[in-house]
Amino acid sequence: MRWCLPLLLMLLLSAPLAASDLYTGEVPVASQDEAARAEAMVATLKQVLVKVSGDPAAGERPEVQGALKDPAPLIQAFYYRQEVDRSGPVPALKLYYAANFEPRAITRLLSTSGLSQWARERPTLMAWVVADGALMSAAQLAPLLRRAGERGIQLSAGSASAEENSEGGISLIDVERGEIARLRPVASRYGAPGVLAGRLYADTDGVAGRFAYGDGEREESFEVRGADIAAALHAAADETANRLAARYAFAAADSAPAEVAVVLRGLASAADFARVHAYLTSLSVVREVRLETAAGDTLDLSLTVSGGAERLRQIVALNEVLTVAGDSSEGALVLDLR
Repeated sequence: MRWCLPLLLMLLLSAPLAASDLYTGEVPVASQDEAARAEAMVATLKQVLVKVSGDPAAGERPEVQGALKDPAPLIQAFYYRQEVDRSGPVPALKLYYAANFEPRAITRLLSTSGLSQWARERPTLMAWVVADGALMSAAQLAPLLRRAGERGIQLSAGSASAEENSEGGISLIDVERGEIARLRPVASRYGAPGVLAGRLYADTDGVAGRFAYGDGEREESFEVRGADIAAALHAAADETANRLAARYAFAAADSAPAEVAVVLRGLASAADFARVHAYLTSLSVVREVRLETAAGDTLDLSLTVSGGAERLRQIVALNEVLTVAGDSSEGALVLDLR
């Protein structure tokens, strides 16, 4: 095994993993001994399989059990980090094990096991949650944010201050009612195209919650329950991830490379073309971009895309570079520069 770190056992005081670290898994451990590390390697591989496929049961598939028996050959590097847990009455130091897995090896494992693959381009959602009549702070939302990262989605905590009826602010009522359209402009100012909003309340079985989310294209609502606030927040993150994966994760059979004709409009300069070209070639599903013709501010492109036009349409809708304008009379996908 090739290790990227000079020391096998390295302690880091750092922030938890972001959802963008799709091929890195992280789990709490009791110690750094070999037995604990062996269990943690299995747990982190399961976590990565869930994040990359979007399937919460990915680690239980019979086809991946062979890899789970010995995950070490798939790991590029591992490290430990410490974090102060302030969720209880007394701060406690917690130890985490993190493993970076080789992306191509994970892709092969997904393909041979029949699991779907969820592209790395995923909507960022800004989260607001009301509990006990007030917006929860970023610290209070930590269970939601951490669980989201474990599931491969990016949530950021919205401001904990609500300005009732003030221009540019948010209101508790909008959050409680899940008024996505009213919250999205605030989220977009901070670079988040989507919103997750909800309210937690006590009931006879513990804590329940009503949530709504919008990813920029679709809005949905759902309810969750948990034994306590942390469990309810975990459930909200899981349900959000499940719904996003159901929309954006594609089965291997639907991810074959296909040629996609694109009409690109609204380019005013060479700099615009360079910007769009850099964006398209950066997408994980785009394998090749070819210029066919140019006329005025319009270009005709031919792209090779894993999953074809539908996959490209979905991913482009998540960004702030291009807008999906529809299809041309010849069946090409029409994209406008924002």
